[in-house]
Amino acid sequence: MDAREFKQRFMPFHRRLYRVGYHLTGNAQDAEDLLQDTYLKLWQKRDDLRHEAITEAYLVTLMQNLCRDQRRMKRIDTLEDIDSHAEPPDERDLSLQVESQDEVGQMQRLMDGLPERDGNILRMHLVDDKSYEEIERDTGLSQGNIRIIVMRAKRKLKEKYLKITESWKN
Repeated sequence: MDAREFKQRFMPFHRRLYRVGYHLTGNAQDAEDLLQDTYLKLWQKRDDLRHEAITEAYLVTLMQNLCRDQRRMKRIDTLEDIDSHAEPPDERDLSLQVESQDEVGQMQRLMDGLPERDGNILRMHLVDDKSYEEIERDTGLSQGNIRIIVMRAKRKLKEKYLKITESWKN
C-alpha cells in the first residue's frame, strides 16, 4: 500500500479517532500524540492488514490498546524515577530557583569575607552540620567560644546581607 492509498483508507477516520483520543487522554496535545502513534502503527502494519479489518472499530480498538500500553509504560517510568531519586524534585518555578542560587552565591562570598577562623567554624557548623562538640575536637576551642564565634559570625553575615539586599532594592 502506498501513501496515497493509505490516506484514502484512513484519513476519513481522522476526526473520529481524534475525538476518541481526546476522550481517552483528556488533553488535546496527548490526543494528537496518540493519534499520531496510531497512524504510525497503521503505517507499519499497512501491508499485513486484511482489507476487511480496516474498519472504524478496528482503528478505535488499536488506539485504545496503544493508549493502555502508553499508560503502563508511563507508570513504569514514574516508578523508576521515584526509585532513582532520594528526594522529590524541586517544584519551585525557575525564577525562584535562580534567585535562590544568587542568594547562596552571595552568602558564600560574604562568608569568604569573614576572618578565616570564624568562616571555617561557621562552615563546619552550618554547611558540614557538625555539632559544637565535633567542632571542639577539630579546632581545640571550647564549646562556649565556638558558640560565641558562630553567633557573632551569623550577626556579621546578617548585617552585610541586609546592606546588600537594600542596595538591590534601590
